[in-house]
Amino acid sequence: MANLRKAEEAGAGAVILKSLFEEEIRQDAGDIDNTYHPEAYEYMTADAAMVYGSGEYLEYVRKAADSVSIPVVASINCEGTKWWTDFASNIEEAGADAIELNIAFIPFDSGITGQQAEEKYFEVVKSVKSSVDIPVSVKIGPNFSSIPNMVTRLKEAGADGVTMFNKYFHMKINTRTMELEPVHTFSDPSDAYRVLRWIAIVSKQCGIEISASTGVYDEDMLIQYLLAGANTVQVTSALYKNGFSVVSDLNSGLQSWMKHRNLEKIEDVIGLATKKKVKQVQTFERLQYIKIADGAIFQ
Repeated sequence: MANLRKAEEAGAGAVILKSLFEEEIRQDAGDIDNTYHPEAYEYMTADAAMVYGSGEYLEYVRKAADSVSIPVVASINCEGTKWWTDFASNIEEAGADAIELNIAFIPFDSGITGQQAEEKYFEVVKSVKSSVDIPVSVKIGPNFSSIPNMVTRLKEAGADGVTMFNKYFHMKINTRTMELEPVHTFSDPSDAYRVLRWIAIVSKQCGIEISASTGVYDEDMLIQYLLAGANTVQVTSALYKNGFSVVSDLNSGLQSWMKHRNLEKIEDVIGLATKKKVKQVQTFERLQYIKIADGAIFQ
């Protein structure tokens, strides 16, 4: 709990707890098999002190809620609905202020259509929302055929917010052993720009809370996310690399930027750069693409 307190002292507005994986609940229920979804392998091989079963996770949530005064967000990494109706309410009772659903359903089977894959997300959201009163956000990946439509339908299914984007588990092939191995990588500042684009597009259309995730190492990227329409911004890799002082640096940098521009409230910043209509943004992006492809931007 010491790190949670450090985050609060540094000025974090909320903390998101380490994920509980669906496989842990299935294991507790004696229903575990080898069909792990992508992030589960990395989780299962993590430091033993950080691996929680369902009972331990609830205790973890209780201790976290008692340790800090800022909101505590429980994270559930899941791919189905079977286990969450009851357990989500247990998480709420344990003291979580919100739940972030990290839905990791990836259709490896060529017989599964995109529509069927998307329906899995809606089913999970409806299942969880039916059993809790606290806000539920969904962490999505960037690979849907229509991200604005997906976000709109998640809202219709009951989601209170979305986190953009999930950083999927990657693997490599060891050419000596021919075995698959996990690739552990931190986000890079350049990873943020794909997220930035879609936040700007989605924020003006979908009317849902958006949390930006990926590539925040300084106040400039934090501010860009807010200007694009993000309501909150998550920081992870920078904390691992540089410690909790990053949080206070981000806050002070944002405050200085706002003061210089006579902006008093964070609401004055959110979406400020996306006042143009989506069609205008689309046209601008197309023109920039043409310039780059034609080489004009480098002349």
